[in-house]
Amino acid sequence: MKQFISRTMIALFVSVFAIAHAAVAFGADGDVCKAAVYRGAGASDTCALASLEILNNADNCKADFISAKEIQDGALKDYDVVLFPGGTASGERKALGKDGWKELVNFLENGGGYYGTCAGAYLALVNLEREEANLIDAELQDGEWERGEAILEIELTDEGRKVVGDIEGRLNISYQNGPVFHPANYDKLTPYKTLAYFRTETAENGSVKGVQIDSPAIAYGEFGKGRVVICSPHPELTPNLHDFVWKLTRFAAQK
Repeated sequence: MKQFISRTMIALFVSVFAIAHAAVAFGADGDVCKAAVYRGAGASDTCALASLEILNNADNCKADFISAKEIQDGALKDYDVVLFPGGTASGERKALGKDGWKELVNFLENGGGYYGTCAGAYLALVNLEREEANLIDAELQDGEWERGEAILEIELTDEGRKVVGDIEGRLNISYQNGPVFHPANYDKLTPYKTLAYFRTETAENGSVKGVQIDSPAIAYGEFGKGRVVICSPHPELTPNLHDFVWKLTRFAAQK
């Protein structure tokens, strides 16, 4: 599956990032969260670079890029959480290979965190054709992935407000072909919990209309001693929601 970052969205992001970046005061207490941001085959550089910069400008986070080879070689042991950005899930999965997946699963089983956005969210979903890589008890609700690119509305759940802030009402967020998912009822995983729901949708390219509205936009599940957070839309490309990135990353790391 492929998720594309449009030139229009990139231009919007670049034009407002510097202003918003200077205005956002990141800060929290507690231990520093050490995050690895995947950068390599399958990953969008726009998403990876934005995520890294946001995390490194949060007082309670320190982030580095990590490659598939480094993951395969066991480098995740030096981090609390790994972030897989937008791009193409198939490309990210292929780059990791069996050795990378083995290291990732071991990392999660021993208490590590996973935060996947768009392609990174697809990467974690249940797919029985690659059973060793199922990280969260969710599966695609609509088989057509290319729903389109739009600014959509989401709304936090009570639990979501505890994680990212006590924000009432709907929020605008960048969406670019992220997964529309529902429970997979996979007996090897515990049910996920929803942190935010989509309240509007886009349904282009023959995708089914109606299924995205009120479906989960952000969710999390437990995996061994670790935690997996998936986010279908792109807070890292939505200037006024940059704080979602470091808050969800720390939540995935159980910080």
